[in-house]
Amino acid sequence: MNTITRVAAALAGAAVALGTAVAVAAPANAAVSDGYYKQPFDATIWHVDGGIARAVGFEEWAGAGFPEPLASPTDYVKYAWSPTVYAVTFWGDPESTWDWDRLTEAQWHASGSPVPRTAGWIAGSSYYQWGTSGEIFVQGEDGVKHKLTYAEWAASGFRGYEWRSTQGFMKLSWAPNIMRITNLSTGDGYSIGYAEWSAEAFPTPQVVQRIVNDRFYKYGNGPTIYYEGAAFSRAISYTEWVGAGRPVPEIRQPANPGNSVDCTNFATQSDAQAWFDTYYPYYGDVAQLDGDDDRIACENLP
Repeated sequence: MNTITRVAAALAGAAVALGTAVAVAAPANAAVSDGYYKQPFDATIWHVDGGIARAVGFEEWAGAGFPEPLASPTDYVKYAWSPTVYAVTFWGDPESTWDWDRLTEAQWHASGSPVPRTAGWIAGSSYYQWGTSGEIFVQGEDGVKHKLTYAEWAASGFRGYEWRSTQGFMKLSWAPNIMRITNLSTGDGYSIGYAEWSAEAFPTPQVVQRIVNDRFYKYGNGPTIYYEGAAFSRAISYTEWVGAGRPVPEIRQPANPGNSVDCTNFATQSDAQAWFDTYYPYYGDVAQLDGDDDRIACENLP
């Protein structure tokens, strides 16, 4: 590929004129006659000999007597979902003989600013499927990703795809986060934002109630239940816990808080009692919230 930049937004208007996507096909007369050729967007001279094309240097061209190069059999294509325009030169019938160039805006103008055909396939594209859905995606040579419709996959000639069986996207049925799972067998992954989901072409997440190796827990006798998994690690509400199927939480020993609070830190007696009940079984009344040792904290609070 040549040195690369993206064709500017001038193509946006031209894109409206593009027709239905079709797989790139060489013209019927794809067998190019022997001789010297030049592509309109590049100064390189090509020599075709016996159906094989190769770029030649100045000395070789001079030694041949500076023959006037013929116009190359070049077409211009793009994906419907990407602004990038490619020149494809058909030196022969097999795809392996075609020369592909991602055009700069200057090269596109040098070619006469042609309206590119919508291609179903462009060289350098990779096709793949995540382990959490049946959707097929393509990543173009320019890095742009797209979720294919069946018609678009058909237009590519039903290109083979990589099955990324150990990776995918999930969403908990009781929480809004979309997760990128990097290892489905271990539940490793992380919550993603809209920008990353968009960049991945909006893969449909598999909706699940639980993730492998996630945890529900609480500290001692405290009322708060916490969740720990790929989506997030935080305290959850009663509604979320019910949505998760009411899993029995693990009981974890809290760290000793020491004498870090007093009754003025709580708005209500029930708040103070919850704090007291969390730590008392392990460390006793470390914050001295129970002055009369009846195990009722901050009795003067409302």
